[in-house]
Amino acid sequence: MGKMKKIMVLLLAMFVLLSVAGCGKEQEAKDSKTVEMHADKDLENDMKTAKPILNEKSGLDLKIVITPDYTAYQTNIQQSLGTNNAPGIFTWWAGSQLETLVKNDMVEDLTDQWNKYYLKNGVSEEVAKALTVDGKIYGAPLNIIYNGVYYNKEIFEKYGLKEPTTFEEFLALCETLKKKGITPIGIGNTWQSFSWPQALMGSMDPDLYDEWTSGKIQFTDKRVKKVFYQWIDMVKKGYFSKQEQDQPKDFATGKVAMIYNATNLLPGFRDEYGMKAGKTFDIFTLPSATAEQKSTIFYEVAPFLVAKNSDQKENAKKILQHYYEKDVQQAYADKTGTSSISSVEMKDSISKKMSEQANDTTNYNLKLRYYEQFAPAVVNLSIDEYWKIFANPTKEQVDKSLEAIQKEQDKQK
Repeated sequence: MGKMKKIMVLLLAMFVLLSVAGCGKEQEAKDSKTVEMHADKDLENDMKTAKPILNEKSGLDLKIVITPDYTAYQTNIQQSLGTNNAPGIFTWWAGSQLETLVKNDMVEDLTDQWNKYYLKNGVSEEVAKALTVDGKIYGAPLNIIYNGVYYNKEIFEKYGLKEPTTFEEFLALCETLKKKGITPIGIGNTWQSFSWPQALMGSMDPDLYDEWTSGKIQFTDKRVKKVFYQWIDMVKKGYFSKQEQDQPKDFATGKVAMIYNATNLLPGFRDEYGMKAGKTFDIFTLPSATAEQKSTIFYEVAPFLVAKNSDQKENAKKILQHYYEKDVQQAYADKTGTSSISSVEMKDSISKKMSEQANDTTNYNLKLRYYEQFAPAVVNLSIDEYWKIFANPTKEQVDKSLEAIQKEQDKQK
């Protein structure tokens, strides 16, 4: 055999070996028992006790990959979704951001999974509605987080104050705290400008909230303005702090008496500040402004999505089939104070209270929070405009800001 022929044979043999090795690696990847779950949240810590149970039940190995930077996370996920290397499961946002992925055919339809597994394990149909696009369900809840008014029990007890049962009592409570030299409400910062307009609309006119977020009425509707006029009246009376960089810290240290926020703050209050739910602090739902209306609880749901093009898709769905079983959810609830089903035993009295109220449909409305209700461009502009209202609490500013938001809303049609 000539020298050139030997070289060609060797090259051909190397090519065959590399091809076989490559196929082997590709087959190994497809047969892998590892399912990647990507998130921008600290799920590794949150699921520390739940993950081993989930792995055993599914016969799979769940690998959690965290990208804490919000922008980097969104970019990484969006770039991967068109490929088979996309993560099997990833956390996302409900509302318009979910709709965008659905319209681009990037995520798996989980309707059958809901009917076979999630609903029978106690996941609420109300949550399914929040994750439905064009009649199909595309998401599954990581957890369900409820919003309420946290209050410092030591401050309340010092001045003989109690949880308000009417909206008038709530306003009187704010006035009393102000007169005692205590800032009634911490307002938060960054994205939180919508929190009190949302809470007040839920108290004053919950049906209006549904009309507003469904696009049936405009931001400039006189009934919407009425809610914002109530907010600026509270601002002018001194019921709110200045914008805070660290709202939980200001609350935990007694700088403010109340904050409106979600139940995912509970582990931090407990672990970082040594606060005791039901003893040093508690929570209430903002009462309805009229006796004939139910009080409204706003919730957040961070959905799990399954990437349609991922090689891990089928195993990802298998993981989620077991995620809502009670022992997995109980382990998650014990660690975080949150859950996706109502049948778990909440050890934390605040989590227990909010979960019970949220499932009491006779006395409470349950509504998806504002942030997920509009297109991102509208939400982001409105957050800025609401801060302008807070900084300049006049009817003129309310009218001007709501007009600006409505113009952006009109562009989305």
